[in-house]
Amino acid sequence: MYEPLDLPEDAPPEAVPAAMARGFARAAWRAHGHELEQLACYAAASGSEFDAVEVAALLVLSPRAAQERLDLAVTLATRLPRTLAAIKAGRLDPYRASKIADATLPLSLEDAATVEGQVLDRVEEMPAVKLCRVLRRIVARVNADALQALHEQRVARRRVDMYPTEDGCAALTVHGSAARIQVAAKRVDAVAHQLRDAGGADGRTMDQLRSDVALDLLAGKDFQHAKIIVQVTLPARAALGVDNTPGHLVGYGDIAAQQAVDLAYQADATWRRILTEPATGRVLDVGRRRYSPPAALRDHIQASMPTCTGPGCVRPAVRCDLDHREPFPVGPTDEHNVHPACRPHHRAKSFGGWRVIKRGEILEWVSPCGFHHPEPITHPEPAPPPF
Repeated sequence: MYEPLDLPEDAPPEAVPAAMARGFARAAWRAHGHELEQLACYAAASGSEFDAVEVAALLVLSPRAAQERLDLAVTLATRLPRTLAAIKAGRLDPYRASKIADATLPLSLEDAATVEGQVLDRVEEMPAVKLCRVLRRIVARVNADALQALHEQRVARRRVDMYPTEDGCAALTVHGSAARIQVAAKRVDAVAHQLRDAGGADGRTMDQLRSDVALDLLAGKDFQHAKIIVQVTLPARAALGVDNTPGHLVGYGDIAAQQAVDLAYQADATWRRILTEPATGRVLDVGRRRYSPPAALRDHIQASMPTCTGPGCVRPAVRCDLDHREPFPVGPTDEHNVHPACRPHHRAKSFGGWRVIKRGEILEWVSPCGFHHPEPITHPEPAPPPF
């Protein structure tokens, strides 16, 4: 059985199968929730070190996958009961639930329950990649030290993995600090663009160029220096050492306050810091005579809305178009009408029948089928407390 999604009165015929597909997906989530509940009961009753072997055989899983599923079931049943209930209700899938479990594992039961309560209010329409960013932000608010400690633990486990793929190819994965990975990725991207602009692409696509450049750099090839900029947003109160409000690493998400401070004040031209307290003299409105936002307005919009505003999208604003919600010249070029939109979402709005409605601090994307997808306008730093 499934619960069909309510359709708008003016929904076109193609909206019906889309709504039915969502209904079947939610029915599957409910089934997974009951499965996890029973696995937790089995683990509690058995308590054998070979439980994963039994589950692997019954569910046709590898022993490792079976152990991961058992661990998730036990964690949800003992630490995150409301998350388990959300899966059983069809509001959440096990994969996103596992992200909540991972993020709250270093926390006390009390703090984990606080994080769970805050995230479950908005998790239903949030894809996993965005959920992970929200979880980091909430964990930092609940226990700022936990975010820094978790970062240090993960960095201590940094490594390089190589594994074969298909047809004589392989993949190389580098695990490390998000800041260092960002610098490395931007360096590869900058050199690839430099080669293309200088006519050295030889018919290669940008993806092919990036792959070749990365392997050439690791093999010791020297390329002409390509300037790169990595942006970190630093809350003013954290910069002063007043509190542990997390910073924001563009292209990644929230990072621990101390990590943001360390990056922002490095004597390295690679890093650009933006304080999230308003600076006097900032240009926020250029009226209706200009389409392209000036640099000050662009920086302000990208700092206050660090990702694409499209449904579930986390593409960094610095890699997005700045779109006029109300088309120019009817709509002004100001912070109230301009928002970052990645190229696919920008094109969907301009040519695909999507609409964007602003309701207070919410940008509501409306699909051609009539479904509404509200996305909060993200501000990295909350208002300071009154003094």
